[in-house]
Amino acid sequence: MRVRPLLRQLKASLSLLPGPLPAEIEALEIVLVDRATMASVHGDFLEDPTETDVITFPYGEILVCPAVAQEQAPRHGLGTDREILLYALHGILHLVGYDDTTPAKARVMAAEQDKLLKRVLKAAK
Repeated sequence: MRVRPLLRQLKASLSLLPGPLPAEIEALEIVLVDRATMASVHGDFLEDPTETDVITFPYGEILVCPAVAQEQAPRHGLGTDREILLYALHGILHLVGYDDTTPAKARVMAAEQDKLLKRVLKAAK
């Protein structure tokens, strides 16, 4: 995983969001964690002790699991770095109000996520 391009892409994403971040979020913190940590946090906060790809906390912390990204990337036709970026963008979209708790909301969020990913990749070249 290349950290500098990811940082550049995430910075670019902030001006491309479909809405503002809540005023109470003073900073975004994106933390890359291993599978065990992700499963533990998922269990502690969401009562599901399985690993997951991304968890977003409303105060601006986003946890991303690169190992899950590496596993899932081929299924989505992406490289691991892009999959990690996609997870981070997914988390940021949660912060601006997107929700994926129903199939209809998940479709809307996925479409916005794909659109944002394309815009970020273009802007961060």
